[in-house]
Amino acid sequence: MTRADAAPPLAQVLREGALLLDAAMGTALIARGLGGRAPALNLTHPEVVLHIHSSHVAAGADLVLTNTLVGASAEEAAAALRLARASGARYVAASLWAGLADLPLQIARLAHADAIWLETATSADQALAALRAAVNSTSLPVVVTCALRSAPLQALRDAGAAAAGYNCAPWPDDWTGADILKADAAGLDPEAWARRIPAARLRGGCCGTDARHLAALRAAARAR
Repeated sequence: MTRADAAPPLAQVLREGALLLDAAMGTALIARGLGGRAPALNLTHPEVVLHIHSSHVAAGADLVLTNTLVGASAEEAAAALRLARASGARYVAASLWAGLADLPLQIARLAHADAIWLETATSADQALAALRAAVNSTSLPVVVTCALRSAPLQALRDAGAAAAGYNCAPWPDDWTGADILKADAAGLDPEAWARRIPAARLRGGCCGTDARHLAALRAAARAR
């Protein structure tokens, strides 16, 4: 039995449960000398994308995000889903930037994910608009994370988000009320970074983080 075989429905977990999320994909690809559009690497360098996903799962990640943040062709999206599933993660969510102009098309291409994960919204209006477009385009649970010092988290939940929180940078002024915390490395070593991440139900890493940060986050959680 794989980890995914025994998993409860993700919609329920996103609303009530706890998960260790994955770490960064884009900066991990850059660190390996790979540039250009990241989703294209699902086709040209699938072994690298799979290795990154698998390293996160080996460090304890329950959920991985597809390598599709900037939008993907149909072929790239299919490969992204296949590689994310091949990592053995319990759940796979479709990563999409909240500012994409063609969100309904991108969501349709990733319809076999377990959830739609709208990332890095840079304004409250953008986050709410992306959420509304997503909930009108899919029956999958939809998550929203914001790259803001303060975000209207309850308003996002009221508008249909299964979970809402923060990712990337800047780190928020107040983490209170966030379901999701997925901060960037902020120049910190993994242990210092993990100590700065407060308690939340859904936690992982963004730009500059890797499997070491996830391992440190797990260790910090056990120590609390």
